[in-house]
Amino acid sequence: MTNVQVTIDEETLDRVDRMSKPLGLSRSEIVRQALRQWLQRQAVEHFERDWIAALESHPDDASRAEAWTDVQAWSRK
Repeated sequence: MTNVQVTIDEETLDRVDRMSKPLGLSRSEIVRQALRQWLQRQAVEHFERDWIAALESHPDDASRAEAWTDVQAWSRK
């Protein structure tokens, strides 16, 4: 692991300390978890933006929906 220095306001740090102690988590673990969650949200948002852009540039053809409905009905039999 790499050691990184981060500046955090006192109120936030106090809240982190109060919440983490009963859970037995270090400040570093709290920051790691927060960064992982942020990265995951960014990945999802990026995927959603790409998906929306793809749909806008190549909209679904409503006539093709009927074909998929037939396939779904067949697969349930």
